[in-house]
Amino acid sequence: MTRDAAEPIGLLGGSFDPIHVGHLQLARDAAEQLGLARVLFLPAGLAWQKGPAAPAMHRARMVELSIATQPRFALDRRELRRPGPSFTVDTLRELRQEVGGQRPLVLLLGADQFHQLDT
Repeated sequence: MTRDAAEPIGLLGGSFDPIHVGHLQLARDAAEQLGLARVLFLPAGLAWQKGPAAPAMHRARMVELSIATQPRFALDRRELRRPGPSFTVDTLRELRQEVGGQRPLVLLLGADQFHQLDT
């Protein structure tokens, strides 16, 4: 396994309605302090815990524009393409299958979502 293939990937999901400086700072701090190879921003297709959101294409574009200057950040649209509510466990299963069992995946959460993790 190459060094890059062993470096952890950070996963930051949310409605991003809108994306804000707190999301970006969390991603920057985590990337720096945890040595993340990259951070994937995963806008929820249907953020069932938050209620109605701006259209998915608008939220994705806001993320895209906000991370454009950060080479370690990437927009991942998988939850936007998936029908029905967005569940973190489904995304984690997909990503684990894609990257294999050895590469660490680091789930990044804001305090609001941390307190609701059991739901």
